[in-house]
Amino acid sequence: MSELPYPATEDRHQTTLEALLETTRLLWPAPACSRVEGSLPHGHRVVREYALLPDRRQPRLALPVDAPRAAGELFRKYSQGLSRRERYSRAAMARLVGTRLGNRAMTWLAPDRLTVSAPAGGPVDTIEDHLSRLLDSEVLVSVGVGSPRANRKPILRALSPDGRTLAFVKVGSAPVTTELVRGEAEALGVYWSSGPAGRLVHAPRVLHHGRWRSLELLVLEPMLPAHTRWSRPDVPTAAMAELGGRLGTTRHPLDRSHVWEGARSSPPALTDPDQAAALARVVATVERRFGSTPLTFGAWHGDWTPWNMAWDGDRVLLWDFERFAVGVPLGFDLVHYRLQSVLRSHGEAAAAERARAGLLTGGSAREAAREAAREATGECAPGDDPEAVQLVYLVELARRYALASQPVEGRPLRARTAWLIALLRELVGR
Repeated sequence: MSELPYPATEDRHQTTLEALLETTRLLWPAPACSRVEGSLPHGHRVVREYALLPDRRQPRLALPVDAPRAAGELFRKYSQGLSRRERYSRAAMARLVGTRLGNRAMTWLAPDRLTVSAPAGGPVDTIEDHLSRLLDSEVLVSVGVGSPRANRKPILRALSPDGRTLAFVKVGSAPVTTELVRGEAEALGVYWSSGPAGRLVHAPRVLHHGRWRSLELLVLEPMLPAHTRWSRPDVPTAAMAELGGRLGTTRHPLDRSHVWEGARSSPPALTDPDQAAALARVVATVERRFGSTPLTFGAWHGDWTPWNMAWDGDRVLLWDFERFAVGVPLGFDLVHYRLQSVLRSHGEAAAAERARAGLLTGGSAREAAREAAREATGECAPGDDPEAVQLVYLVELARRYALASQPVEGRPLRARTAWLIALLRELVGR
């Protein structure tokens, strides 16, 4: 499945169908034509036909017609964030749709179609042609629609006709998403320049990074679990510790860190004066309390959540490195994992209670940190203050959200930004 870009103006992409059409028109540019109704333009031939699921009003997935093995593979998803019920239902649908008879039945039950056509006999350079040249194999591209959010962008799955996943492709189609795609390419370059894959973490390798027409493309190797045990309830704290120290660590006061320089510089960059003032007060208060506190700094993934990883035996397959950064307190990944998991499962009230109780950094991390021989667990480094780590993380997240929510495409993030800044004001005011 692929996620589609958020509108560039407030009155565009009011439906997911419009977003789906705009994306296919980027991937199959003129003289190709993408349409969901009406007859083909005169002289056109069908290039690709998709069944829209669940329907054309709110299509979440466009499934290729007459390509059963590829269609079946699209139902397979290995994210740790899937529930057991979702895993079983997806596996059953993959087996059903992957057969020719089942594929025909499914497409008959889903009559809404998205059709891509092109002039018969004329050359058309499409994303499938481009990827076929890059991957030296015939490519069929999957298309789907993700939920609206500030960093939503096309993420394509390049499949062979027999259903093998050849690559995942991230597409920058606007200034914000182009910057994210370039940032991830750079982050993965830094990650792999430091040595071979870790014992506990495997990140995707870059197969290609470059421009195609007006789009920025990042082609990544597919990471699919080789073991049947790809889902388990463990929080991957040891893997987080490995990633945190991959590029080395330093120890110094918070107010001398790169991450805190970013916190100080963010309020003046905000266009909302009330929000800027509130964030500035939070930053100043945290600096008064913890500015001289020594912390251990390393790397973090930046968005380590159950839905951005899969277990492969005892190793973690980890993707979406667009927020990867160095120079942050060790423990950020664990705090982010716990906060985002609670937000998705139980909502903001429950997440705020966890933060008030200091449970995002592990709860008992302060006592555990005093154990000289404590094994690294992905929590705060030995001797670090868990309260400081949690507050600095929340400031960093608020800074990220506030900046991302300013343009129109960041509108879905504004309510969450306001909640987070209010929570921070409460925590630092106690």
